[in-house]
Amino acid sequence: MSPQLVVSISSHAGTGNAGNSDADNFRWCWLSDGQVQSSAMGNLDALRASLGNVAHQAWLLLPGAKVVTRQLEYTEKEKKHLRNLLPFQLEESVVGDIDDLHVAIGTANAGKVALAYTDKRWLKSIFNQLAAIGVEITRCWSTPLLLPFQALGAPEQVEPALTDADASVESLTLNPFSTWILALENGQVNVRFAEQEGFSVPLPLLSAAVDMLIANQKLGDNLPALVLRASEQTELDALYKSLPERLAARVSAQNLVEPWQLDFNGKAIDLCQAEFSQRLPLERWMKLWRGVGILALVTFIAYVGVLGFHIYKLNKQNLQLRQQMEAIYRSVIPNGQSDDPEKRLRVKLQAMQPKTQSGNVMATLAGVLPLISNNADVTVKVISYSADTGDMSVSVQAHSFNSIDALRQTIAAQGYVAELQGVNAQGDLNTGRLKISKPQR
Repeated sequence: MSPQLVVSISSHAGTGNAGNSDADNFRWCWLSDGQVQSSAMGNLDALRASLGNVAHQAWLLLPGAKVVTRQLEYTEKEKKHLRNLLPFQLEESVVGDIDDLHVAIGTANAGKVALAYTDKRWLKSIFNQLAAIGVEITRCWSTPLLLPFQALGAPEQVEPALTDADASVESLTLNPFSTWILALENGQVNVRFAEQEGFSVPLPLLSAAVDMLIANQKLGDNLPALVLRASEQTELDALYKSLPERLAARVSAQNLVEPWQLDFNGKAIDLCQAEFSQRLPLERWMKLWRGVGILALVTFIAYVGVLGFHIYKLNKQNLQLRQQMEAIYRSVIPNGQSDDPEKRLRVKLQAMQPKTQSGNVMATLAGVLPLISNNADVTVKVISYSADTGDMSVSVQAHSFNSIDALRQTIAAQGYVAELQGVNAQGDLNTGRLKISKPQR
């Protein structure tokens, strides 16, 4: 499994300080199987340098001072429209325009749902800054909501000094949902007081903030158990001393842990919702395939260019050939149509070629005409001869059909093929046409 990049930012990031060399607004680490492989801190340029200008997907942790969480109620009829309805329930309790806030919705249960909201413009600037160095945010949380309830039994637990009157707290059986987790980091105390609710407050203001939370939740004497977390013993002691006196006795555990030991698999509200939700990585795909696309486009343009050049060249050659054909045609036929010179020249050439049957016309006439002249009742009207086929057509007249038929039989007896192709009778005259040809051998 490849390591996961986790980026945490301070409340100053995105306000113009991130580009300064002395502003360490970013912390980041690589997680593998829940264990920190490496970590560092610095500004945006330092983060870019550590990533080596390679695109990455990352989880983003926001400071609790920038993210407000609260719980609202809803009716069963409103459940299907929570995303549209709940933000407007905040209008009376927030300063400014509700459209300037990015609102993320937690898990709805039993008529109650938790919300987390932050300044939309600020969050967008953070996303844009990270996108500019090739970091795509896939999940985003408020840091206080990642404090783990499971840390109650951590092996590095350090027990606080309790008075005899408070010794009974040692045997307290803790319920995660009646336990508050307080973690001190860089002078800020992250407080998780419910499964999907938490906040951050400067250490000097912790006592007042906790008293206000107790009053707001109307806990009275039913105070929660506390688990304290810090990376150093001095911070742990400072956190314990900053608690109100009535809560000092409720501390059940003090844990020395690294800041990155958080519950990334819990039910914290993911702010990657609505317009900040993870979409198809089209931009990353475009960057990966940009070179291939440019090469394909250049190849296509070159192919179209070469193809167009060949078409132009062939059209030019075709025009030259047609001009040559036209010139040759006009040298043979100066006047007349020239819509299809090639076809007309073929017809002209065919007409000028000698016919193989043309030498037989005289022999046919010499063999047929004497037979006709011997029949006194038959008169020749028209004689035609086709050189292409070698056929002779004779139109004759006689006073009877029998005379014409007798002539046909006489010609056929001389070895010719004689066909009678129609006879017309007009008064006492009969007109017929004989088709005479040499038999095929």
